[in-house]
Amino acid sequence: MLAAMLCMGFASVIGGASGFGTALIATPLMLLAGIGVTEIVVVNIVVGLVTRIAATYQLREHIDWHRVALLGGASLPGAWLGILTVNMLPEQYLKPAAGVVAVLCGALMALPTAKEPAPPSRAANIAVGTIGGYFTTTTSMNGPPVVLLLSRAKLPPMNFIADLAGYFIVTGTLSLALLWIYTDVQPISMWPLLSGCIAAGLLGNHLGMWIAGRIPAERFRTGVIALVIGAGVLTIVSAQF
Repeated sequence: MLAAMLCMGFASVIGGASGFGTALIATPLMLLAGIGVTEIVVVNIVVGLVTRIAATYQLREHIDWHRVALLGGASLPGAWLGILTVNMLPEQYLKPAAGVVAVLCGALMALPTAKEPAPPSRAANIAVGTIGGYFTTTTSMNGPPVVLLLSRAKLPPMNFIADLAGYFIVTGTLSLALLWIYTDVQPISMWPLLSGCIAAGLLGNHLGMWIAGRIPAERFRTGVIALVIGAGVLTIVSAQF
C-alpha cells in the first residue's frame, strides 16, 4: 500500500502539471513495485476520477463542453471492446502494445504542425474518444491518443488540461461501471488501497496544477511530448518483469 501511494503521489504531480500522465507514470512504477495489473487499472481509474473532478471544477471556465461530450460519449464502445479484449487476450501482450502506442503518439506530437490552432473535427473527436475508451479498460493508459489530438490543435495549457479532465471523468466513470458489470473486479474490496492512493493523488495533483500555471506554453508542449515518449518506453520495459 505504501509503495502504491508513493507511486501515485509522484505520478499525480506530473499529471496535475500536464493535465494527463498520472496513469502513464503510475502504471509502470506500480508494475515494478509488484502490484497486480487488475489493481493498477482500478486504482488509476478511481484516482483519476477524483483528481479530475477537482481539476474540472477549478478550470470549468476553460472547458469546451461540446468536445468533452464527443470524446467521452465515443469512449463507451471503445471501453466495451477493451473489456472483450481483456477477456480474450493474455495481459502480457497488452502492456507492451500500450507502450508502443504511447511512443508513436509522442513521436507524432513532435512533428511540425500548422502555425494557427485548428480545432479537431467531429470525426476526429469520435475516433480518438473510442480509442481512448479502449485503452482505459485494457491498460488504464487512455491519455496518449487524446493528448495527441489536443496537442495538434495547439490549445493553451489551461484549456488543454481542462478538456482532458472533463474527458477523463466521463470515460473513467463509464469504464469503471463496465468493469464492475462485466468482470469480477470489486472496487469496494480494494477500499484501503484506494483511499491511500486517492489521498496521495489529490495532494500530488494540487501541487502539479500549481506548477502548471507557471509553465510557458512552448515549454509545456515540449514537456508533454517527452512525458508521453518516456512513459511509453518505461511501460515497454516494465512489461518484461
